[in-house]
Order: sequence, then structure tokens, then C-alpha cells
Amino acid sequence: MLQIDHIYEFFKKSIFKNAFCVWVPLGGITPVNKNLKVNDFMIFNDLHGLHKILFIDQEPLIPQVSFDYVECFSYPGPEITIEEIFLDYLDKQPYGVGPFNFDIYQKFQNFPQMVLKEPRVLVTSEKSEIVYELSKKYKLKTLYYFFHGFAALDWYRGLYALNYNKPVFRLYKHDYITFNRIVSVDRSYRCYFVSKLVEKNLLNHGQISFGLDKNSPDWKAELIDAHSKLSSDARKFCFQQLSSIETPLTIDGENITGSASSDIAKNVDDSFWHVVTETVFYYDKLHLTEKIFKPIVSKQPFMLLAAPGNLAYLKSYGFKTFDSVIDESYDNIQDHEQRTDAVVDQLNWYCNLNHREKLDITRKLEPIIEHNFHHFYGEFRHIITRELLGNCQTLFKEIGYDDGDIAYDDIYRVLTA
Repeated sequence: MLQIDHIYEFFKKSIFKNAFCVWVPLGGITPVNKNLKVNDFMIFNDLHGLHKILFIDQEPLIPQVSFDYVECFSYPGPEITIEEIFLDYLDKQPYGVGPFNFDIYQKFQNFPQMVLKEPRVLVTSEKSEIVYELSKKYKLKTLYYFFHGFAALDWYRGLYALNYNKPVFRLYKHDYITFNRIVSVDRSYRCYFVSKLVEKNLLNHGQISFGLDKNSPDWKAELIDAHSKLSSDARKFCFQQLSSIETPLTIDGENITGSASSDIAKNVDDSFWHVVTETVFYYDKLHLTEKIFKPIVSKQPFMLLAAPGNLAYLKSYGFKTFDSVIDESYDNIQDHEQRTDAVVDQLNWYCNLNHREKLDITRKLEPIIEHNFHHFYGEFRHIITRELLGNCQTLFKEIGYDDGDIAYDDIYRVLTA
């Protein structure tokens, strides 16, 4: 099985080889100004003379921010003159600004294909309109694969041995668990979600992380921000509800560790439902991260707070959900606050059942929970590997690249081992 830390090196050596210049943003996608330079990217292979391929697969594509990265990657375009290329080369390349170098200028002039290789490729881990917009504006080919699926298979590989015989049918100390420590900007919906838990008197039913201490004032800053994605009424509601909480809401501790994405809370076994609050909520896109797989490898049922359609997106990879006991029509609700309300309503219904009723639901959901666990550690890796390699083959045909030297069978075997 591939370690996710080496995925780009693996792709470069086994799939894209020496015919592609592979670009990966250093430090992930962040809101930056337009002063991006080539050395803001990790680059495999020479900068010129190859098909250029950019991986923005760890984060969702964010309007404008992603355009800045793609614009830097896409330079220069075929309409740029050799003179313009050379002058800008002195500013944008990692070698720094220097005196006029006739040898470099002559190199560009004699071999313009060294900088004008087309088409370029954008690799993403989402399905959305912005992918189409970027491809159209910058004349890019696109390649999709499920990055976070491969990441979760690596990060959670040890949980199989730990949980394969973990019983599902049992009494649980808490009805649910949910992680909501980061609440700024695109994740501000978590403020509203936790506020609804307060309103419904559900705090004592679950394990909740939410930064209320003096070292985590993000929620207050978010609620006074006029540009917040929360409605005015929602912000007022959040202030009222969150200000009434006196006890810090923490699960593992007051601080978030750097390895939080790949960690599973040790006390997750104490809770039955896992309410997953995903990275993407406000944008119309299909995009899931490792978060959705935490309940699956922990043998928990889940409710999903994400953008509309992402529950169905997960099911397209062979996982099952829980519409046999809860109303999952929330996945189709476009209004963000109403979608949150619908999830909280389902949680509220479960929390107010008696012990016998909860045990009956646990028994009813056990086969689905077991299916998801074994599917993740079984067929899922084959599905996303076939998808990746199939999409690569389609891309290569589109750009006229001869992939005869790519050992697809060997790559498949390695990625599914």
C-alpha cells in the first residue's frame, strides 16, 4: 500500500514519468496575493519542454484562490512572445533576477517548444463547476481521482486489526460524537450546528469539540464578520446560544495536534453516531475528505454535514448509509441552515429514544456498519485505483500521449496490495 506522503513521487516515477513536469503547491492552497512564483511549488522534472501537470488534490478548489495558483502554473501561454517569456523568466524563475543572459535567451528563441508545451493538466479530488471554469479559462485538461480515499487507506490501515472484531451491538456511554474546533470562514456553519445542539439540549448526550476557551476565540470573530457565510439571523442565534455555554467543549484536549487529520480519538468508542462536519459545506461540489472515513473505520453510523449530494457521492463508491432508520433527505437540501436543521432534527430524535429503542436501532444498523468497515478495507481500494488508472488512460488518449511503457497491471497491484 502506498504511503500518502510519497504519492506524487510515485505518480512521477510510475505514471507520468519523464514526459510530464509535475507541480504541487507547497504548504497547500492558501489565500495569497498574485505574487506567486515557481518556487512556491514542489516540482518534479525540468520546468520546460514537457507536459505540465498541476495537482490541487489535497484541498477543494476555492474561487479566486485556486485561480491564482493555476494562473501561475499556466504561464506562459502560447500567445506570449519569446521576448516576453525571457523578460518575465528573470522575475518568476527560482534562479532569481540577474543580468541579461544571451545563452538563455537564445535557448528560448531556438526552441520555443521548451516553454510552450500544450496541453497542460489540472488534477483535482472534486467534481464541480469550478473545475470546468478553470479548464475553460486556461485551456486545461483535467484529471480526477479520490486523493482522500488513498490518504485514509494509508492513515487508517492499522485500525483494521484494532476494530475487526469490535462489537457494534452494545450500550454506549454517549449518543454521538462530533468534531468542530475549526469554525472560521468556510467552516462557520459549525457555529450554527453547535448552537442548534445547545438549543435542543443535546450537549449532555454527546462528545463535542468546539473552541470556547480564551485561546480559541474564532467563533466570536466569525460572528461579527460582515462577510460571514452565516446569515444575519444565524449569527444572532449563535451569539445567544454559544454565550450560554460555561463548560469548554473538548474531546481529546484544548489544542488541536498537527496530526489531527490522521488521528482517531481514543474515546470515539464511547459514542454511537458520528456527526461528520466536512471541509466543504457552502460550495456546490462533490468533495469528501478523510473525515467521512473516521466513523467507518471506527464502526459507527454517521450523519453528514457537507455540501448537498455528498451522501450520494459516498454511496457511489459502494458504501451504505442509514436511511432505514433516519431521514437522509437532508442530503438534497440546498439551504445551508435548513440542511443543518434537518441533521440536528434526526440527531434529536435519536437522543430522545429510550434505551431499548436505541438498542433496537443499534441491532438494525449493525449489518450496514459492518459492510462499510469491510468495504473500506476491501473493495474500496480497488474501486478508487481502477478509477485513477482509467482516468489516466482517458487523459493520455485526449492529449495524444503514448502510454505504452506504463505498467498498469503492476501499478494496480501495488496500490491495492
